[in-house]
Amino acid sequence: MDQTQEVGYVTSSRDFLVYLDGFPTIKINDMVQSDEGIRGWVNSLEEDKIEVLMLDEGKIVPKQQFIRLSSRLGVSVGDFLLGRAINPLGVPIDGKGLLSKTKTNPELGLEQAALGIESREFITEQFLTGITLIDSLIPLGKGQRELILGDAHSGKTGFLIDTIINQKNTGIICIYASIGKPAVVVRNLIDTLKNNKALIFTVIVATSSSEPAPLIFLTPKTAFTIAEYFQKKGKDVLLILDDLGTHAKIYREIALLGNKSPGRESYPGDIFYQHAHLLERAGNFLPQYGGGSITALPVIELNLNDFTTLIPTNVMSMTDGHLLFKASLRSQGQTPAIDISLSVSRVGRQTQDPVSNLLSAKIRQVLSAAADLETISRFSSELPPETQLTLRRRDLIMELLKQDPLTQVPKPIQLILLALVFTTFLQTKNQAFVEKYKATIIQAFLRDPRLMPIAKSTAKFQSDEELIKILEGAGPFLAKLCP
Repeated sequence: MDQTQEVGYVTSSRDFLVYLDGFPTIKINDMVQSDEGIRGWVNSLEEDKIEVLMLDEGKIVPKQQFIRLSSRLGVSVGDFLLGRAINPLGVPIDGKGLLSKTKTNPELGLEQAALGIESREFITEQFLTGITLIDSLIPLGKGQRELILGDAHSGKTGFLIDTIINQKNTGIICIYASIGKPAVVVRNLIDTLKNNKALIFTVIVATSSSEPAPLIFLTPKTAFTIAEYFQKKGKDVLLILDDLGTHAKIYREIALLGNKSPGRESYPGDIFYQHAHLLERAGNFLPQYGGGSITALPVIELNLNDFTTLIPTNVMSMTDGHLLFKASLRSQGQTPAIDISLSVSRVGRQTQDPVSNLLSAKIRQVLSAAADLETISRFSSELPPETQLTLRRRDLIMELLKQDPLTQVPKPIQLILLALVFTTFLQTKNQAFVEKYKATIIQAFLRDPRLMPIAKSTAKFQSDEELIKILEGAGPFLAKLCP
């Protein structure tokens, strides 16, 4: 970093927070450095002092001299970042050596204002995760912001990794921001993506829990800056922020140390702004603004499944829906462990084709009716045939929605599996039958020349009834296949 002539002196310091005097022309987000090489960035300017947040660890004492650096708070961006893991300042942390950047690669500031409404386009294209439950019942659109929340060990990270791996051969760029996680978690993430050939289209921005709070605080800003670079090149980007709950706690620590007035749960008053101005940077953009999209999946880990606390409700209000994961569902064998009744996607429905939309509504209707009938069924030994059929269909649907980690189900096969629930082939079958023959049915529609045409033509159907009628004709063949 080149140095300019301005200097400042430490008046006081408190942990990673340092107050300086001097620097007559300094601006917010300028970088400064002590005479011992410890760097920081200007967080706020007051009448008689400058507040600096330190990015490196080291001893700071009163009267110590700081110099102003010519560069501002930013990160170099380019295709050279793909397949690499960096910290928020762009320093590689994956042990693969220096980044192969050149002088032509731009350095972008981390603080960027979100593009206005005039730059945005209606979300019309579905973001496919390869996971049946999501793509069919809670669909996501390219450019959507969908909150992922749930207890610890409820399968959130596994779902996110599966989603990244399932973007192979789609041209989508994935960016994973790991905010203040243990170093071993980041290493496992890198290894899993590498083993599944997904690291080549992924950028990991990570900070460990042992690093300075100001550096951890910058993690999502860097991730969004990199995402915007690829979006402006016309790419569709998936951005995962894991997790914003940790980010909020880090910001609370910084604010309390800086004597900001605490509000609810001791968070500072501008915590909503901090997350809102980040998530506003996601969206689907018009060609004159680069085209492309940024689909953001912010994550929040809940305590005892309580999503009524400040940060979850804040982020819920600034996103286009949420997926609620529950450890209790996972322990019952449901994977992904998503509570369908409490999860919502406010944008995804408009991206689905007519068949998917109608079939999704039918499936939800069955699940809702079964939930109502379940209470009645506990008090009655004999149930009407209609009630039995609804409850059986619910069991079949829940079994078909189960999906093992690191597996992908193509969109046409998802539709076929769910439509089969309404055919005579599965009408008398139970959950155990589906569990036993599900893989056989999937492979038949993918490989058998007699069934492949159905899978290839699902997009042409105008209603779910058309698809169900075609599948009725395939029933006898499936019955022989699954005796």
